Amino acid sequence: MTTPHNGGDFLADLRRRSLAEDGVFRLDGGLLAVFEPAAAREVSRANWQGLVLADRFVDTLLRRRGTPVPWTTVRTAWLTRLHTLGTAEQHAALIDRMRESLDEHVGDDVDLVMLAQDVAVRSVLPVVLTGLTERESARIREDLDQKLARLIDRHPGHGLRHRAHFTAVQMRAGFVVRRVLRERASGRRPREQDLADPFVDLLPVLGMDRALDAVTAVLTAIGGPPGSAAASVLYEFARHPEWQDRLTHELRDVDLGLFTATPVKAAPVTHRFVKEVLRMWSPPLLLMRRARVSMDVGADRLEEGQGYLVSPHMVHRDPRFWAEPDTFDPDRFLPGAAHGPADRTHYVPFGWAPKRCIGADIGTVQLMALCHLLCTRYRLTVPHADKVTMACRFAPVPQDFRGRLAYASDQDDPAAAPATAVNHSPDANAGASCPVRRANSTSPATWRGPSE
Repeated sequence: MTTPHNGGDFLADLRRRSLAEDGVFRLDGGLLAVFEPAAAREVSRANWQGLVLADRFVDTLLRRRGTPVPWTTVRTAWLTRLHTLGTAEQHAALIDRMRESLDEHVGDDVDLVMLAQDVAVRSVLPVVLTGLTERESARIREDLDQKLARLIDRHPGHGLRHRAHFTAVQMRAGFVVRRVLRERASGRRPREQDLADPFVDLLPVLGMDRALDAVTAVLTAIGGPPGSAAASVLYEFARHPEWQDRLTHELRDVDLGLFTATPVKAAPVTHRFVKEVLRMWSPPLLLMRRARVSMDVGADRLEEGQGYLVSPHMVHRDPRFWAEPDTFDPDRFLPGAAHGPADRTHYVPFGWAPKRCIGADIGTVQLMALCHLLCTRYRLTVPHADKVTMACRFAPVPQDFRGRLAYASDQDDPAAAPATAVNHSPDANAGASCPVRRANSTSPATWRGPSE
C-alpha cells in the first residue's frame, strides 16, 4: 500500500485517530488500523505462525497437494547465510562498493534521492545475487529501477503499453535468476556466498518456482526501502550541521578495522544518529496485510481474509510512547534518556517478529558506512537544506533534494592521489548502470578496510 502524495495530511489524520481510539480503529473500506505496539506485535505473531509456502506450480497445475514447506525454512536459510556475510571483510567490501558509486558523482549536481538509491542498491545487490555478467546485472537493475519508480514517482506510468513493458522487464529479470540457480545446481556456474545460493540446495524441496519467488522477494526488498533510508540519512545530515560536526569528530579518528568489524561499538554517536533517522522516517510508512486467521485485536475483531494496516512510523510518532516525537534528537537513545522510548518494543524500524526484516543488521551497517564516507571522504553541499521538505508516499521522499559532493581533501581525490590499496570487491555487479546522470566520472580509490 502507498500513501497519497499529500501524505502529510493523511498521516496526520491517522495519528489523530490513533490517539483518540487507542491505536486500533477501522478505516474507510473496512481496513483495520493496528497502530498500538502490543497489538501490532501480537497480530504479526498470530498471522505468520504456521505459515507454509504456496504449492509448486506443477502441483497446482495437476490439482494435487504438494509437500508443505514452512516459510521458516526459507527464513532460516537467509539468516544462516547472512551470519556468514556479517564479517569485517564483507563490510569492507560493501563500503568499497558504496564509495565506488559516490566517487562517480563527485563534482556533479545530482538528485540526492536517486543517488541514495543507486548507492544502496549497487552496494547490496552482490549480497543477494553475485557473479553476474554485465548483461545479467543490467537486467536485474532495470527491474529494480522500474519497481522503485512505481513506488516513489509522483506520476508513475499507466496504461496497457506501460504494464506490458513492466511485465516484460520483470520476466527478463526472472529468467536471469532461474538461469543462475539452474547453472549453479548443475555445476556450470560456481557457487557463491550470497543470499540466493542456499536455494540451490533447496531446489529439490522447493522447486524452481518457489526458489525463484524467494530470491525475487529479496531483490524486490532492496529496490526501495534501503535507498529511502539512505536518502533520509542524507536529508537529516544536510539539515543538521551540528550533527555533521559531532559525527565528523567521532568518525575521523575511528579505527577502521574496528569500524568494519563492530561499527556500533566503534561509532556509538553515529549509531544513535542512524537510529533516530530510522525512527523518524522508517520505510515503508504503512504496511497492508491480509489476515490468515481470525483474531481479536483490542476491542475489535479481525476476521480471516480481512485487511489490516501496521506501521512502525505511526508507533514512532506516537506521543504516548515517545516524548517530542516530531523532534529529531539522536540523544534520545542515550541510556536513561528521559525522552527515549517508553519501552524497547516501541522502536521497530524493521518490523515485528517473526516477520522482522532479515536485512536489519546489514542495513544498519550500510547507513553507518554512508555517514562515515560523508564525514571522512566527501563534503556534501545542499543549497537551502532547511527548505527541503519530505513527501510521504510508499516511503518518505525528500522533495527537490539536490546537492553536490566534493572530496574532503586532495588525498581522497583519485586524480591527485592514485590508490594503491587492493579492492575488497571484485564483483561484476559494481559496474551496473546507474539511474543518476553522470559527468566527470573518475576512477575510484579503494576505501581502506581492516586488513590494510
